[in-house]
Amino acid sequence: MMRVVLPLSVSLLCACASQQPSPSVTMSTEGTTMVRSATVVNVRDVTVRGDNSQSSGLVSFAGAILGGIAGSKIGNGSGSVAASIGGALAGGMAGQHAEQSAATHSHTEVTVRFDNGDERTYSVDPGQDFRIGDAVQVTATNAVTRLSR
Repeated sequence: MMRVVLPLSVSLLCACASQQPSPSVTMSTEGTTMVRSATVVNVRDVTVRGDNSQSSGLVSFAGAILGGIAGSKIGNGSGSVAASIGGALAGGMAGQHAEQSAATHSHTEVTVRFDNGDERTYSVDPGQDFRIGDAVQVTATNAVTRLSR
């Protein structure tokens, strides 16, 4: 009987012993993530202005209409006609400027050099503060790349 009880007791004690947790593995169906170290070699702010060929002209048209109406309220007779034309021109130009301003956006371009000598330039939001010489991590997951310190 002792032959059965002793091995059974030992196996029960081993089963109750705490084990170190295995390292967690994160599985994802979203693809591969690659992290590389790099050094910032250039930082510059860029403003991209709206493209005139992409404008609908709707805001310019509305500005011209409103400017013409406002101008027609000035004076009477031929003075009112001249004020209407001037108001329409000014309103149209103001509308065009507003449409172009709305299409303007700013970002910061950060150029980094990887350990193997390759250089890449990435766009980041203007509020992020990167400086030449900063050590950064470049994290790429699918088509999304992020820079961080």
